[in-house]
Amino acid sequence: MPKISVLITDYLKPEFTKACIKSVEESDYKDIEILTWDNSVRNIGLAKSRNLLASEAKGEYIFFLDNDTIVKKDIFNELLKENYDIMGCREFDYAGIKETNSMPSLDRFGCPAGDDKKLFYPNGAIFIKRSVFEKIGGYDEKMFYYGEDRDLCWRALLTGCTIGYCKKAVFFHNSNSIGKANYKRRYLSERNIIRTMLKNYTIGSLVKILPQYIFWSILEFSLVLFTQPVAIARCYLPAYWWNIKNLKSTISLRRKVIHRIKDSELPFSKRIGKLWVLLNSGVPKWEGK
Repeated sequence: MPKISVLITDYLKPEFTKACIKSVEESDYKDIEILTWDNSVRNIGLAKSRNLLASEAKGEYIFFLDNDTIVKKDIFNELLKENYDIMGCREFDYAGIKETNSMPSLDRFGCPAGDDKKLFYPNGAIFIKRSVFEKIGGYDEKMFYYGEDRDLCWRALLTGCTIGYCKKAVFFHNSNSIGKANYKRRYLSERNIIRTMLKNYTIGSLVKILPQYIFWSILEFSLVLFTQPVAIARCYLPAYWWNIKNLKSTISLRRKVIHRIKDSELPFSKRIGKLWVLLNSGVPKWEGK
């Protein structure tokens, strides 16, 4: 039976991490190693900490698990019954009552677009073959946090890897533990969306996609300008400027992205993610730093 490396990064939530580790230790599958990283003293970001953990992992499979999760005892046995390169699990809230969106769809710009049955990336728990993780170069450490999982799966899909969903592999996720949406998270999200497009799309696709992104961004910019103008200075403009400053590294990583399938073959949703959020949740409000 293959060894599984469970990799968990903690950030100021040790009580959740302890519960997460305990649930893994009590699972029915025994050939497991658990590696943890504490970002509490010096936060190097989720992407880099996961890469560091993966470099120490000995398992044939790697299971990236958010620290505010608890797994069911049979989760690993169920995952191993499937034969995908990357797999997502069935997700419920921490109380085990409400089922959440375990495999969000992605629009053409790299924005989450809800659940429309086009699986793109797992949320909260990623089960991946170690060989696949190494082949695609791991996480983009410049992304720090937010969107690094989407970028990872995007690059994996471009190589021809398969991404699936195991309905019988269940975990419970306290996604509210990270707190309310704030300006920093919105900034990270926007800047990483831009970097992902610039890095992963072919030039031909960028010529088509970027004008569309600019159009929708102008509409969003106008709405935010009237409803929450401070976000312009704290989220959007810094995100654009960051991508200009880091364009050299983006171009460098572009050369390493493997394109074995066409961009048009990727399972993007036809929805516009930001419009979908607006229609379903209203005008977003961000708080705090």
